[in-house]
Amino acid sequence: MMAFTAFFEGGEFGDSLNFYGIYTIGSAMSHLSVTGGTGKYKNAVGVAEVRGLIPTGQHFIDGAETLLRIIVHLNY
Repeated sequence: MMAFTAFFEGGEFGDSLNFYGIYTIGSAMSHLSVTGGTGKYKNAVGVAEVRGLIPTGQHFIDGAETLLRIIVHLNY
């Protein structure tokens, strides 16, 4: 289970998005729900595609330190 808030700098409104869902370590792609936000993303809903980016030469995934690519699709 994963829940986090992404804050965006540089906006005048203090924009953020809230995410909730299950990220499966080692899977090709997982989906998270967008459960709201602040600033221009207030009342946002949608889905996020989460993919782990595995560096060249890394042969195992332990989940302790993983770089993620998150693509967000919003309705607000």
